[in-house]
Amino acid sequence: MYAWLLAILFLILIPFVPRLVRLRIRFLRWIGWNWAVELLESHFQGWVIFFRIIFFVIAAVLFTIGWGAAAVV
Repeated sequence: MYAWLLAILFLILIPFVPRLVRLRIRFLRWIGWNWAVELLESHFQGWVIFFRIIFFVIAAVLFTIGWGAAAVV
């Protein structure tokens, strides 16, 4: 049950990945990690695509776990 809900949550978060990366940049700038900020800003599109793929893979794995748990019951 919870695997399905988490999978849906990760699918909902996929369109918000650019905002999450910008939030991460803002946090890193706040703690003074300028080298990390420069890295994220210079490769922003790549990081967005990377996190979208990661979120999709996590959602797919959670759906598979939920499907397996539903088949057992």
